[in-house]
Amino acid sequence: MKLATLFEDGWELDDGAKVHKEHPRTFYMPPVWLRYLLRGGSIVKLMFRIGLRDDLGREYEEVERMWVIVERRLSAKKYLGVLDNDPYCTKSISSGMRVVFEPRHVIQIRRNES
Repeated sequence: MKLATLFEDGWELDDGAKVHKEHPRTFYMPPVWLRYLLRGGSIVKLMFRIGLRDDLGREYEEVERMWVIVERRLSAKKYLGVLDNDPYCTKSISSGMRVVFEPRHVIQIRRNES
């Protein structure tokens, strides 16, 4: 399974680790070791960059932060999850969609409240 791309899929995931490196004081990231120890059932937030067109056909992009439920680890650096909410900007992707992601994409990990 591969990572989504704007060109092929109409959306892709932003690299949270890169954003954190550029803005370490204002963009928090969970520790890297936590991002590599995710298990099935973990809930993580990822940044989705979504390609869109306006009424005149001009292309633009929106970024939405959305929750994904981890299904399983695919490899040492890849996970498979399921999108757990719908974006505001489009109906072309929705809750229940499968998402392949890497630890570098994880910008938040929801803590277990129980």
